Amino acid sequence: MSVFSEFENELYAAAESKSTWFESVGLPKLVDEYRNYRSVFNTVLSLLLKKGFIEADPYKTDKKTTKIIVPGKGDSHDNDRGSFGIRLSEYESSLEFLCNYFKFSLETLTMETIKKLIQINNYISWNSLMSASAKNDSRLLGEMFGSIKSTGDPLSTSVLNDSTSFISKSLARINTMLKEITDFQKEMYKIDVRKKILDSDAFAAKKSSFNAGNGVHLIKENFASAMGKQPFYTELIQEIVDEETSADKQAKQAALLKKFGTQEQEKEKKRPTVNTKQILLSAVQLLGALAPQYTQAAPKLEENHYILQSEHTGFWDKLKATLRKAFNIAEKPTEYKIKITDPMTQSVKMQTIDYSVFMDNLMKRTRLYTSFGASQSGNLQKLAEMSENYIFDYLQRQLSECYNLQVQLEGLDDFFKTAANAVNRNKIKGIQIELTALKNTIIKINQRKAEYAAYIAEQEQMKKLGIQDA
Repeated sequence: MSVFSEFENELYAAAESKSTWFESVGLPKLVDEYRNYRSVFNTVLSLLLKKGFIEADPYKTDKKTTKIIVPGKGDSHDNDRGSFGIRLSEYESSLEFLCNYFKFSLETLTMETIKKLIQINNYISWNSLMSASAKNDSRLLGEMFGSIKSTGDPLSTSVLNDSTSFISKSLARINTMLKEITDFQKEMYKIDVRKKILDSDAFAAKKSSFNAGNGVHLIKENFASAMGKQPFYTELIQEIVDEETSADKQAKQAALLKKFGTQEQEKEKKRPTVNTKQILLSAVQLLGALAPQYTQAAPKLEENHYILQSEHTGFWDKLKATLRKAFNIAEKPTEYKIKITDPMTQSVKMQTIDYSVFMDNLMKRTRLYTSFGASQSGNLQKLAEMSENYIFDYLQRQLSECYNLQVQLEGLDDFFKTAANAVNRNKIKGIQIELTALKNTIIKINQRKAEYAAYIAEQEQMKKLGIQDA
């Protein structure tokens, strides 16, 4: 084995560092993004089932997905909602497999696997849900969305708009991550070629004659014996040759190291300056993770509400409604008396909430927090221009609203489960999964806020001691 050059030593170390980052940070982030996407997709699926636009797959529980499967696209003239519902169900099963069973690692994310993931991501054209869409299933979904919006149901329309926006942005982030992994895998392929061929003893005698003209040919001669059944990618092999022999090879090598995040210029490690405003903004951006859970909980609450209201359609209820209509008397708001548990003291008190006002507030928060999910959103950029004190106070107010909303959601969940008649009780849908996810996200936001407070306290202490941050 020949001695590695200085460039190769830096390259291999940088690749190892980037590999560790992917396994510990990048890939877990990718899994989280897929789980968020699946959560919002399930909200859309539940709404379509509830509205009767698709039928549930009766054999879903009997089908076990053990690999990534891209659902069929359906015939261009296939308008059968039953078969479309089955394809959506199969798609959801693939997402479930990805989120819960597939092992995301650099070893499993081969070029072929990434290709399938991109096909999964592109199954529905979320950015162009219209009748003229080239994809049949996207066209069908767009027609269903249009039908729901034409009914004038503001809650369903809001859910669809917010879900479509979130999914489009989520898939854009996922595809960006997959491209980064693809680029990394290509570079790892090149490193494998370098180690097994260029740095091998068998190639040592040819290295002196290795040049731009014969480089690809010389590597190809040794490829089968060194690389086994791996495919020979001429374009990538040519990149290796250029990095070793071209007139601007130093520039190419520097660009390659930069791709791995290596900074040759910075030899001395300095204590990093902490951007405290960015910590606050990242906490605000985490509010965006609440939106999908609110979006998923809202239709369940609405369905539970309709079930309870359907129990009050007796003679006297109908007579009261007729009299109100005859005398032009506004209908009384629907109020629910729920139990509120203080998370700090665990004390319980009763609170009366106006259901319509509550749902309006829930949707208002959902729309606001959805806008925080994107780093380039207008709301987030406006906040970035404000002072840290203003952002901190704003975050405090939002967290206070989130706490109130959380205990009200928990109270409503308990209320619906006990208030319904015995015959309807099994129809009530719980939101415990959403509540747990919301609580975990609020904890993360609080951790960021505490991190910010700790840095500020440390800076104040250093100023008192007359120490300047380097």
